[in-house]
Amino acid sequence: MSTPRTTIDIRPAKIDDAAEIARIYNYYIRLGGVTFDFEEYSVDQVASLLERRQDDAWFVASHGDALLGWASARQFSDRPGYCHSCETAIYMDEAALGSGVGSLLQQRIEQHCRDAGIHHAMAKIVADNDRSLAFHYRYGYELVGTQREIGRVDGKWVDVVILQRIF
Repeated sequence: MSTPRTTIDIRPAKIDDAAEIARIYNYYIRLGGVTFDFEEYSVDQVASLLERRQDDAWFVASHGDALLGWASARQFSDRPGYCHSCETAIYMDEAALGSGVGSLLQQRIEQHCRDAGIHHAMAKIVADNDRSLAFHYRYGYELVGTQREIGRVDGKWVDVVILQRIF
C-alpha cells in the first residue's frame, strides 16, 4: 500500500470502529498461526472489549474511511501490583502491511504508555512470526523467554515468545 504517511490518522478507537477492528482481527483468526483465538469475533464482542476497562487503550489508523490497523495496550492482570504494566498488540489490514502504518501505531502506543505511567509493556508472539518479532525488536522490545508448546493450533504444539519493553 502506498498511502502517504501525512494522510494517516491515528486516533483513539470508538465503538463505531468495532466492525472494522473485528474484520482485521478475524482475518488473522482465519489465516491461523498468529493468534490463539479460533472463532471469529462479532462486532458486539469487540465493542465490549472497547468498553471494558478505562485503563485499556485502543487506537486505530485510518486513511479516509478505511481502517488500516489497530493497536491496544491492555492491562493483563487485575492485581494492583501490575498497574504499571500492560500487554500490547498491533494488527494490520493485510493491504497495509509494510506501509509504515504499524510504526505509527506503535509510536502512539508508546506515547500512551509514557503518558499513563506504564513502566513495562509486554508482547506475546507466536514464535515463528518472524515479521512481528523483527518489528518489536526495532522498537526496543527484548526477549524474556519462550514458552515451549504452550498452545495447540491446528493439531500442532505452538511456542510463544514473550518480549518486554521498559519505559
